Amino acid sequence: MDFNLVVSTGRRLEGRCADELKYIGDLVGMRIAQTSFTGFDGLITGYVDGDPVEFTRRLKDLVTGGHYVPRFVLKVVPVMRTVSTKIDEISKAAVELAGRYLSANETYKVEVRKRGVDLDRMDIIDSIASKISNKVKLEGPDKVIQVEVFPSRTGISVIREDDVFSLMRVSVGSQQSGE
Repeated sequence: MDFNLVVSTGRRLEGRCADELKYIGDLVGMRIAQTSFTGFDGLITGYVDGDPVEFTRRLKDLVTGGHYVPRFVLKVVPVMRTVSTKIDEISKAAVELAGRYLSANETYKVEVRKRGVDLDRMDIIDSIASKISNKVKLEGPDKVIQVEVFPSRTGISVIREDDVFSLMRVSVGSQQSGE
C-alpha cells in the first residue's frame, strides 16, 4: 500500500477524517484516490492524484482564506516517496530526495516519526545525515527531511516546515491582502 499523505485526526474519527479528506480533495481540485487506516489511533494515510506538497499548500490556502475549516483533518504531512521499512532503503531514498530538493547552501534537519517498529530513531537519523554534506540546523532549517515510519512502509519527503498542514498552526480566515 503506497501513500503520499499522512493524516492525523482524533481517536475513533478515522472514517470521518477519510471522508472529509476526499471532500477537501474535491474542494482543492485534487482527487484523493484512496485512504487507509494505519492501525494506529487517529492516523490514516491517503493517496492524492498529483503533488502532495501542492495539496497541503492548497489546503492551507483554503483554510486561511476562510473558505473551509476541517473538522476531522487536523494535520497533513505530504510524502514524496514510500519505501520498505528497512534502514538502508529509508536512508537511500532520503539521500536521493535530498540530492534533488536540497540545494548546496540550504540547511536541513531530519525529523523521524515512527510507529509500531523497533528501529532506533537516532540510527535512522544517522544513516541519513552521515551521507549529506549540508549543514544541519535543528531550529528553523531551510528544509526538513521528513520520515514517517510504519511497520511495513515508510514515507519520506524533503520539504519546508510550512509544507506540513496543521490546523493548530493555521489562522482561519485571517489572510490579509498583499500577503
